Amino acid sequence: MSDYKKYTHVERLSSEACDGLLDNDTVYVTAKVDGSNGCVFWDSSSDCFAVGSRNNLLSDKEDNGFFYAWAMSDGTEQQLLKKYCEENQNKIVYGEWMGRDSFIGAFKHYAKTSKATFFIFDVYDCDTKQYLPEMQWRQELASYGLDAYFVKLLATLNHPTFEDVLSVAKSNDFLLEGTGLVGEGVVCKVPGFVSKFGNAVYGKIVLDEFKKQKKPPLVSEPVEPQIVETYMTDSEIDKSVAKVLSILGAEAFDASSHKMMGMLQSLCWKDLLEECPNWARSGSCSLILNALLIKTARRPWRAGRGISRASFFVRVRPSLYRACFRARCQPCLLRLRALLILCADQQLPSLSRFLQATRQIYGGRV
Repeated sequence: MSDYKKYTHVERLSSEACDGLLDNDTVYVTAKVDGSNGCVFWDSSSDCFAVGSRNNLLSDKEDNGFFYAWAMSDGTEQQLLKKYCEENQNKIVYGEWMGRDSFIGAFKHYAKTSKATFFIFDVYDCDTKQYLPEMQWRQELASYGLDAYFVKLLATLNHPTFEDVLSVAKSNDFLLEGTGLVGEGVVCKVPGFVSKFGNAVYGKIVLDEFKKQKKPPLVSEPVEPQIVETYMTDSEIDKSVAKVLSILGAEAFDASSHKMMGMLQSLCWKDLLEECPNWARSGSCSLILNALLIKTARRPWRAGRGISRASFFVRVRPSLYRACFRARCQPCLLRLRALLILCADQQLPSLSRFLQATRQIYGGRV
């Protein structure tokens, strides 16, 4: 039987973690779909069919865009998934949930027939503690009649270059056939590939990110805004907006809501930590945080002022502190220490008071 397991983080193909991924005889390139990551499996603790989101086990009280409600209903795909999971209780099926009544992701132009569909992209074996090879899980699930619900395999390449994969991404029209549009990007998989850091990884290309990277950087621009512009693209922010709406069950984003803006910026910060774990080596953590706040503040759809810098520090301080500690960013650690002291009584300090108190605590060294 299986227990809930969060899906592995897919690294950017250009990152250090993906060094050597393309230097293989068989590189599978699949479509990347903009929905919500989910999984289904046979739960070992309750001995029944179970449903999970990217980060949590779902229930009728804690759902994610109606994914749990859909999975527990009696549709064709749901019944096939339940049968597979019951007969393969050591397997976890991962896929992208598109949303029930409306698309849950930021991209809204997919074929309407893809709503209320769970597009499968991977299977994990809890006994071997490995993901099944691409063709193995496809053949296995196809025998259950689930092949109509697979994320499309776009190409199988032999020692491709980055440009080869990018070319496939630019022609990806999965769920967009006949529209003239292309998908969000692609994912590259190599069965059994292990990075130089000792873990199994997949690589991805996000087309919006590639467009950003093609812009020549300004010589006089500090590195921190470049980090945010490169890794926190407009499409990434749109995906975070979609997550906020899904979590709160809202139809539209209210930029004047401190709660929504706070959640948005916290999610953007979390994604930035996941997508670029070594960014702190290139600059000051607090300056990167400032650049992220500035970018989200200047969004065209934004009407309100959102939350203050100090309030945002409070929201993200655990993850920020860990990032600063790993990067040995001493100035940021000192600022965070002072902020924790100032916020002990739950009162949010102004920026001037925060900096003044920091200098007093640390003798003007910050």
